[in-house]
Amino acid sequence: MAAPEHPGAARRAGAPAQHESGAHAVGPAELDTERSAEYVAGRTAEHVDNPSALVDSGLLAELVEFGTARRTQYDADHVVPAEHVRDDLGPTAPHDHHDRHPEQRTGNHVISIRPGRAAAPAQAPAPRRAPLPTHHDEPVLDLVVPVFNEEKDLEPNVRRLHTHLRDTFPYPFRITIADNASTDGTARIAARLALDIAEVTSLRLPVKGRGRALRAAWSGSRAPVLAYLDVDLSTGLAALLPLVAPLISGHSDLAIGTRLASGSRVVRGPKREVISRCYNTLLHWALAVGFSDAQCGFKAVRREAAERLLPLVRDEEWFFDTELLVLAERAGLRIHEVPVDWVDDPDSSVDILATALADLRGIARMRRTLAATGTRARRPRTTA
Repeated sequence: MAAPEHPGAARRAGAPAQHESGAHAVGPAELDTERSAEYVAGRTAEHVDNPSALVDSGLLAELVEFGTARRTQYDADHVVPAEHVRDDLGPTAPHDHHDRHPEQRTGNHVISIRPGRAAAPAQAPAPRRAPLPTHHDEPVLDLVVPVFNEEKDLEPNVRRLHTHLRDTFPYPFRITIADNASTDGTARIAARLALDIAEVTSLRLPVKGRGRALRAAWSGSRAPVLAYLDVDLSTGLAALLPLVAPLISGHSDLAIGTRLASGSRVVRGPKREVISRCYNTLLHWALAVGFSDAQCGFKAVRREAAERLLPLVRDEEWFFDTELLVLAERAGLRIHEVPVDWVDDPDSSVDILATALADLRGIARMRRTLAATGTRARRPRTTA
């Protein structure tokens, strides 16, 4: 079944909506909850046992074309003419073998620039990763906090997050609490926070699944930058602005936090450390990925990229992140990595074994899907 139309490009004004499926939003009406719920319901009903039906080949081709155009335009906008490179060397600069054939890194790859031969500009118009204007009335960042039975941590951590953004983030923002079928008091607390804090909205889904919650929140948002982080705030909030800055400036399409970079500071037990490193090593081997940490709950994406990626992502739970990143990288979109400070939550309710098995099934499915569609691994577009 072809993926239902994603609602990322639509906007509907009005009061908070109650959809017949049970999804309910409290807060700014910009979040198109009704369309998000329809999209989630359609995705839930899809049958994905047939690998050839896992990804719409037409949508995948459009995504690859989008990524290629993105890189071409970025290179055309940022390439330094060869004569400028020669001027930078100065008249007295030694002419060793490095100077005779200087290389200029532009965008996602290296262009060899020889004296007197400037790189050719792009011949066709392409979508730009333009910097966002400095003055915005509407939220620039929509930060989603997916939750399931988090009545204990939800209120103090959302208030802490809001205070941090209010004091440090220079653009308008919104925090969206995406409750996916909690059975405790989470929904009640989320609704109260949405009424108490102007920059907070809540979205309740009747079906469990972190990926499903992210899809619904992102699909219904019109913010130029979409992000999410885990409600336990395991990731240090000081990394939030560095995470979204490359997207606001137009430098990158996606950004992820990584706990496996040399600059990261991580406090967690040996069991989770081994599982995380083994999983990411398996990803490198099985899917030839270039990003270092697929599972860190700290990611952001520009909306125009999300609108093309979300209809192709099939997983609705924990593998959602990995699938999104693999598809983005295969399309050649630029992924920025930010080393984070990360402290493991000892009270985490995530079932490690069940999640690991689901991830292994997801990797196997992605291998079949990409083989069926003929999508080959591209040179990694990850930046540090």
